Amino acid sequence: MRNCLSGFLRIALAGVVVGVFSPSRAQPPDLQRRLTPQESASQVLNRLAFGPRPGQLTEVSDKGWQKWVAEQLQPQTIADVDLEKRLATHCPSLSKNLDEVRAMESSETERGRIKRELIDAVILRAVYSQRQFQEVIAEFWRNHFNVDVNKVPALAMHYEENVLRKHAFGKFEDLLLATAKHPAMLVYLDNYVSKAGGLNENYARELMELHTLGVDNGYTQRDVIDLARVLTGWTCGARARGRSARGQEFGFFFNEAAHDTNPATVVGLQLDGFGGMADGEKAIRHLARLRGTAEFISTKLCRYLVSDAPTKALVGRIADVFQKSGGDLREVYKAIIFSLEFTHSRNYRSKFKTPFEFMVSVLRATDSDITSTQRIVREMAIMGQPIYECVEPTGYSDAAEAWLDPGVLVFRWNFAIQLVQDKVSGVKAGPAFLNPLLKTSPGNLTHKVRSMILPGISEPATEKMMAQTSDPRVMVALVLGSPSFQQQ
Repeated sequence: MRNCLSGFLRIALAGVVVGVFSPSRAQPPDLQRRLTPQESASQVLNRLAFGPRPGQLTEVSDKGWQKWVAEQLQPQTIADVDLEKRLATHCPSLSKNLDEVRAMESSETERGRIKRELIDAVILRAVYSQRQFQEVIAEFWRNHFNVDVNKVPALAMHYEENVLRKHAFGKFEDLLLATAKHPAMLVYLDNYVSKAGGLNENYARELMELHTLGVDNGYTQRDVIDLARVLTGWTCGARARGRSARGQEFGFFFNEAAHDTNPATVVGLQLDGFGGMADGEKAIRHLARLRGTAEFISTKLCRYLVSDAPTKALVGRIADVFQKSGGDLREVYKAIIFSLEFTHSRNYRSKFKTPFEFMVSVLRATDSDITSTQRIVREMAIMGQPIYECVEPTGYSDAAEAWLDPGVLVFRWNFAIQLVQDKVSGVKAGPAFLNPLLKTSPGNLTHKVRSMILPGISEPATEKMMAQTSDPRVMVALVLGSPSFQQQ
C-alpha cells in the first residue's frame, strides 16, 4: 500500500503547496457568490466544528445551518452524555481544585498523569463533544492565552477548566483578568516573582503585545514598565482561609509588601500608586476596553473563523460590536458567523487545517473509537503541534503559511494510511464508516468515498488520484491525505 501511495503523495503535496493555497486561487469578482445551503452547512462544520461526522452534513443542511449555529452559541443547553462518560473514565482529575492539583506536583508520576489527562481531555472533547463550537473556540483561546504545560504541569489543567472554558462565552475583560490572576499564567510568564526593586517585565509585555493591543499598537516601552510596576505583588502561593492557618488554599494573592507604590501611567490611564491590587485590576480592564484591543481581538477571531486575510471592513464592524457590547464574546462570535463574509464563496474552503484540526477531523470523519490517546499525542508532536507544549507565549498559529511544509505533511498522510489499515494503537475507524465502503461495488466506490469524506466537493487532482484504485481502504487514505481534505 505504501508503494501504491508514494507517487500520489508527491503529486498531492505539490498540489497543496503550489496550487491549493496560493494567492492565485483568489476568485475574480464575477465568480464570487453566496454559498449554497449545502456549502454553508459544510462551512459551519469545518469552521465552527472540527469537521463533520458521518451523516452530519445532511443533518445540519436539513436543520438549517443558522439553527445549528444558534444552538452551538448556547453550549450549556446541549447534552453531552457520551463525552462525559469518556472524560470520567480517562480524565478523573478534571474536577480537582488548585490545592489538589498542586499537591500532585510533588510526584513525577502524578505530574505525568495530570498532564496526560489534560491532553486526553482536549482530544476527547474535540472529537466527541456535541458542543463543537465550544471546543473550536477553546482551541482559539488556548493559543491566545498560551501556557506551556511543561512549565506549569499541574496548574494547566485547572487553568483550562476554570479560566479558558469558564469565560469563553462571557466578557473579554473577565477572561483577561482571570488569566492574569491564575497561577498558571503568573508562573509561566514569571510575574509571580516580580516585585518592587526586582521588576520582571515578561507578563506586562505579553499582556499588551499578545493578549490585548498587539505589537507596537499605541503603547511604548514606558507603558510596559509602568504596567509591570502596577502588577508587582501579583503572585501565587498558599493562603490561609479566614483567621485559621488550617486548610491552606493555593492560588492567587496580592503581596502588598512586594508592590511598587509609585505613580504610573498605562496607555493614558493615570494611577497614583496607592490603589494596591485594585490598580492592577483597573489597568487590565482599561486595556481590555481600548479600541486597539477590540481591533486586535477581532482581527484574530476573523482570521481564525473566516479567512487568513480578513478585510478591514469586516474587522472594523466586528470591533464595533466588541466595543458596543462591552466585549461580550458571544455577541462577537455571532457577528462574525452571521456576517456576509463568513458564507461568501471567496472564503469557502480557503483555510488550511493545522495539525490539530487535521487529526481531529480525520478521527471524526472516520467515526473512530479512541481507547488510548498515546499514539495520537505522539503523532501530534511529529506533525509539529504537541498539545499544550508551545514554548513561545504566542501559541500556535492557525494561518496556512505556518503549516505548508511538504516534509511535515507527509506525516499527515502516513497517519491516514495507518488508520485505515487498523495500525494505530488505541484508535479504530468505526464500522459505521468502514462497513458501507467495504460493501460498495467498484463502480460506485469513488462516489461513495467522496460523499462520505468530501460531500459536495469535486476537485480534479483528488478525482485523478481516486481513479487509480478500486481498494476502499487505499482510496480513503488517498482522500484523507489529499489537498482537498486539508482545506476547511
